[in-house]
Amino acid sequence: MTRDFYAGRRLSYSGALCTVRYCGPVQGTKGDWLGVEWDDPNRGKHSGEHDGVKYFECLSKEPTAGSFIRPARPFDRPLGFLEALHKKYVSEGSDVSTATKPQGNSLEQSIEISGKVVEEVGFDKIRRQLATLQELYIVLLDGLCLAGLGSKPWPRDRDHNDWFRQTKEIRQVCPKIVELDLSRNLLEEWMDVVGTCKALPLLRSLKLNGNRFRNLSTSNCDDSQSREAFEGIKELHLDDCFMTWEDITSLTAPFSDLTTLSLSSNQLTAIPFNLPTANLTTLSLSYNAFTSLSSLEPLAHLPSLHVLSLRSNQINAIAPPSTPPPIFPSLHTLDLSHNAIPSLSFISHLPHTLPALTSLRTTENPFTTTLSPEEAYILVLARIPTLTVLNYSRITPAERTNAELYYLSSIGKQLSSLSLEDEPAFLSSQHPRYAQLCALHGTPAITRSCTISSTLNSNTLEARLIAFSFYLPAHELAKRHLIPGIERTNPQPPIPDPNTKTNSDGTQEQTALIPRTVTPYRLKAIVGDLYDLPPMYLRLIWETGEWDPVAASWATDDEARWIVGSEDDEGSEDDGREKDDGGEEEEGGEEDGNAKRGKYIRREVELVDGTREVGFWIEEREARVRVEVRGKAW
Repeated sequence: MTRDFYAGRRLSYSGALCTVRYCGPVQGTKGDWLGVEWDDPNRGKHSGEHDGVKYFECLSKEPTAGSFIRPARPFDRPLGFLEALHKKYVSEGSDVSTATKPQGNSLEQSIEISGKVVEEVGFDKIRRQLATLQELYIVLLDGLCLAGLGSKPWPRDRDHNDWFRQTKEIRQVCPKIVELDLSRNLLEEWMDVVGTCKALPLLRSLKLNGNRFRNLSTSNCDDSQSREAFEGIKELHLDDCFMTWEDITSLTAPFSDLTTLSLSSNQLTAIPFNLPTANLTTLSLSYNAFTSLSSLEPLAHLPSLHVLSLRSNQINAIAPPSTPPPIFPSLHTLDLSHNAIPSLSFISHLPHTLPALTSLRTTENPFTTTLSPEEAYILVLARIPTLTVLNYSRITPAERTNAELYYLSSIGKQLSSLSLEDEPAFLSSQHPRYAQLCALHGTPAITRSCTISSTLNSNTLEARLIAFSFYLPAHELAKRHLIPGIERTNPQPPIPDPNTKTNSDGTQEQTALIPRTVTPYRLKAIVGDLYDLPPMYLRLIWETGEWDPVAASWATDDEARWIVGSEDDEGSEDDGREKDDGGEEEEGGEEDGNAKRGKYIRREVELVDGTREVGFWIEEREARVRVEVRGKAW
């Protein structure tokens, strides 16, 4: 076995990166093997075992990240920083490693090859290339087999002067780099990162995604050198590095100016303590394994944290049942898409946990699978009063009003099946915003089916009755003259019914207990007797008390008066957006807001003539029905 291989060494085979986890024999075979963990877990065959014997552990939790390969298999040659820089940004044919003496005009500097100053005859083209490197601001060296400052990782026993020399050479060649991407390379030692950053005083953004560091120690330099190296860096990406939270907090401590940190795909499950970065405003923890917001509670103490991405985790609760919910006072943007949120009750309690929340993403969660995209959108925004952006779509005042009214009606329907004793606990656990919405829009009409004993035997007569409340609006009563054979001068029933209640607007109301087994034919006959009108000239409209989303252009003239936010509503103001000919507002969204947002209309069901029983439509024990008069019989 060659000594060039060791546990933790990074290798590349035809561009496929891996980390050596084992060097030695494998039972049942001849010779030595390298046990490697592939960065792409789909490339391997196992997780470090052979014939039931475990030889090494993989950091990845995927079962196919490991393989055994022979040490003699050729691998890609690792590169140093400057070699990778020239390979990417200098045309082929010039084997230039460094440029020294940065003072004066860059075109007059001497040229070094392999550490020796050479005669400068015919080097004009190379000078121009070096001058180009010195003007680079954004450098992308991802996937170039970069091993560190040099072509080999920085060893602990190397002369420290060599580290300073390589750092100085980098600064002389490309001193103006502001953004640097070293993702998916062969970096093993954190000291190589320290040296690279120390050579780039203008560096503000650093990406190290997909690297697997063997040694995170900075013992070869003191704390002041680390702070100096990372001073001014505001953005750091450590995605898919398989680092522990302890490693992350240790590495980020010298980044005193850090405002954006990305830690996606690190298999994190909990945050035991806070980050030492007081200026952090944006944090990405996507593609990890968090299951609740309470596992992130230490982050609530970051005073400037405003944006948090938790996309593609396993979040299904705000906090376990026995744990108080965390409060993130400064967080205003949260991404919870592609998680495991089971129901809308999770969303209902977000205002307490995130009192400053203004932007939210909730797409691709289990609770959205049982709802249409439109309904999921309105039921989420209605539950969080501070939201201004949902799923990349900006919320308008009209949309909020419509959504809150629809939400109130759905709560009213749920309350109709509960007793008064069960209502407080239900509202507290499922709809904590109910009282606030009632104060804004009024209490919804609640028809409690449980006012009659919920333990009624289904075979009893009482259980088979519906308490109908019929009402005949005054403008419908005035249509009596359209019915053939009825005197125009006598719009009122000839024999007043003592059970009829006439409101101040002329609406006449009647109540009756009627079996749910009657057909609409029979029901119209009963209503005709109540109002002394021919049944064949009546329409019966059941008002469910619910709201449905519907495009305004679909609504009829009669329906338009029920559409909240329509142009006929009093107090409705133009919010400055264009409307089409049907009055529907146009709204542009980047992802989930491309569809046009519709209006909302009260759900009404006409009890049409037929052989079906009225119980087919009405399952509740109470129903409110509007009586309309038509000009001619069906």
